[in-house]
Amino acid sequence: MMESLPTPGHAASGVAGESLAERWLVLPGGVFGAQGTLHRRVRVRELTGADEERLFDRGSLASGRRVSAFLACAIDAVEGHDGPIDEAFADGLQLGDRDYLLLRLRQLDLGDAVHQVMRCPACRQKVDVDFLISELPVRRLSEPQRAWALRLDAGPEPLEVLVRLPRGDDLAAIEALALSNPAAANTRLFARLVLDVEGRGAPTEDEVRGWPVARRAQLSAWLEAHAPGPDLFLDLDCPHCHADMSYVFDLQGFFLPSARGTSPASTRRST
Repeated sequence: MMESLPTPGHAASGVAGESLAERWLVLPGGVFGAQGTLHRRVRVRELTGADEERLFDRGSLASGRRVSAFLACAIDAVEGHDGPIDEAFADGLQLGDRDYLLLRLRQLDLGDAVHQVMRCPACRQKVDVDFLISELPVRRLSEPQRAWALRLDAGPEPLEVLVRLPRGDDLAAIEALALSNPAAANTRLFARLVLDVEGRGAPTEDEVRGWPVARRAQLSAWLEAHAPGPDLFLDLDCPHCHADMSYVFDLQGFFLPSARGTSPASTRRST
């Protein structure tokens, strides 16, 4: 199910329980508590300069950890959740929920409009890119689950697996490895996300490493197709030479005005 983000100052159209005026947001996926209760409604506070420093303190924490620390301070309340709202809680949020909170906070405190200056990779001309956050579609899970039963039929024989969606702690576990070896990072990620294979329990990294590439690609495609959250892919052609300049909006890099600037365009969508 897809929706568009509303403009600031109005209740979210079609999203029951969400109110930008009162800063109550409804997560696209949600987080399950210890007793199995699903929590989707959170309230965020107004951001300050201290939050800006926390998010852009690149010298102390990796990107995923910085976002967790930032969200732990930005989330003011979680409906039905009695435990602490700390970095461990933020680590347990699905990646799409974390992106959604960042996007909403950017919209609430800095407005709907985003301006970027990109450089066309073909003709090298600068291109002004303007869009509204409210134009970005959001995938919401109609029936969130802790894990999904999935049949991986690519490869020599099918596998029945139990899979969960990636969270902030998964990003932290693979972030450094992904810079040097994305395939190895996928191996580690799949071993964390697959909770059971044919009733034998979770696979080891060595077992996942031995899977046919077609099976790994099938799992990766399923995760991308079913993960909730905003779609940050922007379809763009250069107005000068008409070359493809489509790219993934760098939510963290352009979250605050001090991070804006000229960036090269990427034509590859992240996974």
